[in-house]
Amino acid sequence: MPAIRRIFFIGSYAGMKFSSLTLFGRSRSGYPEIVITADANNQPTNRVAVLGVLADLHGEAVQYDLKPLRRLILAIQPDLICAEIQWVDWLSGNLAAAPRAIREAIVPLCRHTNMVIIPVGGSALKEFGVPPADRFLKTQVIRALNGMQRISWAVINHPAAINSAAYSFCCNLTCAAELNLGGQTAKKVWQEANDTIFKNILETLTRDPGRRVLVTVDCRRRQWLMKQLAQTPQVDLVHYNEL
Repeated sequence: MPAIRRIFFIGSYAGMKFSSLTLFGRSRSGYPEIVITADANNQPTNRVAVLGVLADLHGEAVQYDLKPLRRLILAIQPDLICAEIQWVDWLSGNLAAAPRAIREAIVPLCRHTNMVIIPVGGSALKEFGVPPADRFLKTQVIRALNGMQRISWAVINHPAAINSAAYSFCCNLTCAAELNLGGQTAKKVWQEANDTIFKNILETLTRDPGRRVLVTVDCRRRQWLMKQLAQTPQVDLVHYNEL
């Protein structure tokens, strides 16, 4: 059991606002365990949009134009941005594991505006690792799939294209193929990362209701995450242009 301490906290902590009796601890993953013990706040539900971004491939930085993404974020001006960043990386300032779009575009923008970033978890660099058996053949197939993605990014590098239904469909197929090649361990690690991100988004919405929240994650998670959020009562899920 993690150590728990009871405090009264009014104000903000790492960009997260509280106004009730709160329990703090720390989970095995390094995230603060936060439990609101006061009565539920009757403020409106959160207006939430999910924006998929191109993620790095196995630690290899993806090169594409970030200017359209910066303009989009500035136009939306959300209250909170739930970003695919590990909590421990956020505290240490080491954002190498975060998608390039987040670490090089979104984080710098938030440092110069009133937008607040909430780290909600993210990718492990070896999520799509190939098991020893048949490693050579499977690695070659994954390399070919990655090559196809790089070719598509030459023309599909605008946020609207990346978040389109057609690209999401192709992106999900590629992701599913790579996970199948990676085996059960890769699938388990990927799903655990998705579940952690969703859990931390819900905790953020519970702590600070009534906000306009933009969720920025690897585009391969986008459709799954939108499906989960659409089924959540406290969420008014909208397109990012309607946020």
